[in-house]
Amino acid sequence: MSGSGVCMRLRAFVLAMTVDADVVEPDLAVGRLRCPGCEGPLARWGFARRRAVRMLDGMRSVRPRRARCHACETTHVLLPAFSVPRRRDGAEVIGEALLSKALGDGHRKIAARLGRPPGTVRGWLRTFTRRADAVAASVRPWAHAIEGASRPRPPAGSPLADAVDALGTAAMACRLHLRTQASPWELAVALTGLLYGRPRDPPGFSRFAPVVRVPSRTTSLQNS
Repeated sequence: MSGSGVCMRLRAFVLAMTVDADVVEPDLAVGRLRCPGCEGPLARWGFARRRAVRMLDGMRSVRPRRARCHACETTHVLLPAFSVPRRRDGAEVIGEALLSKALGDGHRKIAARLGRPPGTVRGWLRTFTRRADAVAASVRPWAHAIEGASRPRPPAGSPLADAVDALGTAAMACRLHLRTQASPWELAVALTGLLYGRPRDPPGFSRFAPVVRVPSRTTSLQNS
């Protein structure tokens, strides 16, 4: 789960992501889910409005659970990871656009293939590009923490492509070692918010030395 903003005494709405919706209710019941701002326990607090998420093939409906932190009184919306915060399109749609851009396609070509307006796709790409360095810096430690080693990664040609490659590496580590069934782009949303929110670090993490790079190109999410 990750969120945006700093917890305050005033009520605030902070988005959070969960990969496995089935565990949310029992975890809330016993106080296992924690506030991303103050680490206080979250409790059930009704539901947010139902919304439709556009996927690659049709629509998907979701009614997100609300949760409230007893310690700081902040209210959170717990979104499933297939839903990208503040976007009508799902993680698989936006992820496909990011991967295509990392491989060299322009926004108009991507928009035509996905059946989305060019301005919408251009907005996704620009937003992710602004966040690319922070996203890459956040997910590399996850791969390190899960696999127990930091492997050199080749440069992918741009900050966006580097971030997509780092997301692919972290997603592959999660799927191989944690045996999660979540898709790579759902994991990307859960760890970073993708286009919105504060990327989260592994528990107890302290910044590692910069990753050493070697010349060659790869984008791991293509085959994750």
